[in-house]
Amino acid sequence: MLKLASFLEAKAYSPMTIRNYMAEMRFIFAYFNHLNPEQLTQDHIASYINYIKKEHAVGRDKCRMTAQSCSFFFKHILPSPYVVPHALYPRKEFRLPEILTQEQISHVIQSTTNIKHKAIIALFYGTGIRLSELRFLK
Repeated sequence: MLKLASFLEAKAYSPMTIRNYMAEMRFIFAYFNHLNPEQLTQDHIASYINYIKKEHAVGRDKCRMTAQSCSFFFKHILPSPYVVPHALYPRKEFRLPEILTQEQISHVIQSTTNIKHKAIIALFYGTGIRLSELRFLK
């Protein structure tokens, strides 16, 4: 594991990436504590990803991070045939965004007493501009 951290640091990965990759590999090694890292295969990684999806209800991003961590480890630290993480990425879920009803928006606007805040809320809702764009309006 120290070799992984030093290799990531040498390649100038961000501290957050290093922390995430290290954590993912620790979790995998703990899950397969009866196997040596050299014995892990792509099937083992796939079963681990299925496990965290079912037992911990993780999303697509967590599965991608797990697959990517394994890919990096088995490509650079412990060379083995496992180098194709995209084969393990779950399909992207299509979800519609949750939006407020007209009554809810009306309630939010009516409950605000400050005229400036009412104008900001109405402008934000009525135009559909981004929050970052709204922040810079004068």
